[in-house]
Amino acid sequence: MQRGIESQGIPTTLITLDVEQSSLMRPPRAIHPVGFEFGHSLGKPHDKVTQMKVLLAALAELNERQEPGHIHDAHFPTYN
Repeated sequence: MQRGIESQGIPTTLITLDVEQSSLMRPPRAIHPVGFEFGHSLGKPHDKVTQMKVLLAALAELNERQEPGHIHDAHFPTYN
């Protein structure tokens, strides 16, 4: 789906917790929130501060020209 959206000229960023599987798909841009649990890719429920940090990190990737399949680790120190 991400490639289809990108082919229309709309940049995308994948937020993934499964780096191994996601790298096989070679997404145009992707981040991996380190230490997050499956089902909580933006952070814990009601943790608006961390969720916003993850979204801003994903949006920041849109400005970067990436090699497809490269997934950046994103660290969020306040996430426990």
